[in-house]
Amino acid sequence: MGIENLGYVRMQMTDPQAWADFAVDILGFGVAEHDDGNASKYLRMDDAPFRYIVEQGDEDKFLASGLQLSSAEAYAALVEKLQAAGVQVETGSDDEANRRAVTAFSSCYDPSGNLVEFYHGRHDGMPFNPNHNIKAFITGEMGLGHLVIPAPENEATEAFYTSLFDFGISDDLTLPPPAEGAPNQRVLFMHADNPRHHTLGLYNFPSPTGLIHLMIEVGSIDEVGYCMDRVKKAGLHIFSDLGRHSNDEMVSFYFFAPGGMGLEYGFDGKQVADWSQYTPTKTTSGDYWGHEYDFPQIGE
Repeated sequence: MGIENLGYVRMQMTDPQAWADFAVDILGFGVAEHDDGNASKYLRMDDAPFRYIVEQGDEDKFLASGLQLSSAEAYAALVEKLQAAGVQVETGSDDEANRRAVTAFSSCYDPSGNLVEFYHGRHDGMPFNPNHNIKAFITGEMGLGHLVIPAPENEATEAFYTSLFDFGISDDLTLPPPAEGAPNQRVLFMHADNPRHHTLGLYNFPSPTGLIHLMIEVGSIDEVGYCMDRVKKAGLHIFSDLGRHSNDEMVSFYFFAPGGMGLEYGFDGKQVADWSQYTPTKTTSGDYWGHEYDFPQIGE
């Protein structure tokens, strides 16, 4: 398999400083000393240089995922594979690679229009201790967490990630339509070359922000509960209360961060030691208990 983990994400905000303040005060992140001269904020979760890049722009939206490859050889092989399949690949400049704290990166678009960056050679960071007495975020070899993105071109996008990026299927979830006359909802969960149950999810409806949600994992239910209290105190909208998922078994809640970014904050996510012994699942219920959802209607 090629992709090791989700190494970083990029988003655009009209007020990057406000998003950075939120990330520190609510999530427990830190701010990296990484000045690019463009008012961007670089946010830390662990010993990596940073995990979130929040850039200045005239609208709030998700920009790109950053997928990590194990070596220069794996990176070059993926570029060649994409180009052979007719995918237009853009190679990032040295300056842009330095801004991402990587040796080299390239980018392309998936069939649903999501920008995908992939790289090798992440620069070393400094030791990091989270805020709010969080012992540690669950990252390391499993990356910053997981990402669910809009994929209206569902089958083509599935093939793109499985055949070209070598993601494996973890679970195929089908849910009732979100509105009368709409098709069923489908979320396809995919794993990378690490134990986390899924690193990428594909949802078959669009999203105005370009994101369905990002998942942040901590090590205890108390850390989840304390964050939930902070979210409530800040007046942020919780769009799913506490519950346990049936596929990755994570206990979590969901809320909207500034800019309308969906975040899942949880613990106890399933890890798979040997993917060669794993059988992908098909499910029709997302949860064992809890997770009462309060989503905006499609089109709002």
